[in-house]
Amino acid sequence: MIPTPPRLRGRTLAAIDAAILWRIGLVRPSPSRGTAPPPAEPTAFWAESRAATPVPLEVRRRGTSENGVRVLDLSGDSGGPGGHPGSRRFAGRARIRSSAFEAPLVLLLHGYAAPLPTYEDWHAWRLLRRGAHAARIDLPFHLSRRVPGQRSGDGFFSTDLDHDRVVFRQAVEDAASVVAWARREVTSRVAVLGFSLGGLVACLLAAVVPLDAVVAVTPPCDLADTMLERCPGRIRRQLGLVGGSGGPWGADAAAARGVLDSALAPVTPRLLHPVTDPARTTVVCAEYDGIVGAGPVRQLAAAWGAELLEYRQGHISVMSARGISRRLHDRLLRTTPVTAPAAAV
Repeated sequence: MIPTPPRLRGRTLAAIDAAILWRIGLVRPSPSRGTAPPPAEPTAFWAESRAATPVPLEVRRRGTSENGVRVLDLSGDSGGPGGHPGSRRFAGRARIRSSAFEAPLVLLLHGYAAPLPTYEDWHAWRLLRRGAHAARIDLPFHLSRRVPGQRSGDGFFSTDLDHDRVVFRQAVEDAASVVAWARREVTSRVAVLGFSLGGLVACLLAAVVPLDAVVAVTPPCDLADTMLERCPGRIRRQLGLVGGSGGPWGADAAAARGVLDSALAPVTPRLLHPVTDPARTTVVCAEYDGIVGAGPVRQLAAAWGAELLEYRQGHISVMSARGISRRLHDRLLRTTPVTAPAAAV
């Protein structure tokens, strides 16, 4: 096979990411309240979170597969912006292996604007084959929690930065509920695998909840950079981020950067001190990432002292890079428990 020239590879991968950016550009951000929120101190912001005392889950058995895997529907109370049902309840699904108490459970977190959980279900199937349990949840404003009549992802982001902070905290609280349930009812070992937006939620969860392993694939871990520099062109025009303008956040780009950096500090992982051991954390960087960028991911790995895996791929193509699934699953399954054994199922 003739190798692809690096320049052509970069152009091809950039074109794929550009197509995804166009698709993301169709998702509508929530309208702003017109004022910038006051700066938020990260420690105080997360001290107000329910992540340390998560709500109990409601579990309904959906059935049992031929290989003895129990399929459970998960749901629980949630609290976030919006008046639609998905803002008050979260939903997910778990696949639990029979007689596998010491096996780890891997919580899968999907990406932004995901229309279906197909990719996460595929990873769940692969993890089950390797002897693990698997679960996934729908993030706020996505999938079963979307606003009626709107696309998956509509409303997750807003020019109202307080809205953005609260939605991320809600996503972390929902994920923490699944982690607590799994430790109590399923296994002593819980790991998290997140993709893109789900990777950022995984990092924020690792900052406030001890986990046995965390893998974050191309997380948008500097939202200020993503919103100002990598936002789809259609949305940039809607927000007025053209010609050096700061759009709704400032008179110019520099002023907007200051507002965003300050307001979004609680959801910028490199500014947080993770309670999960950084030695149990892996972040994946894509060299040709046209959606998140490689720089912020490298900065996060350096700030936390986490393992960094780098691929010459784009934001989307890295998720199907040759051998990446086994490599990521190896890191999720190799850990030892960080907590006392959970009670028997």
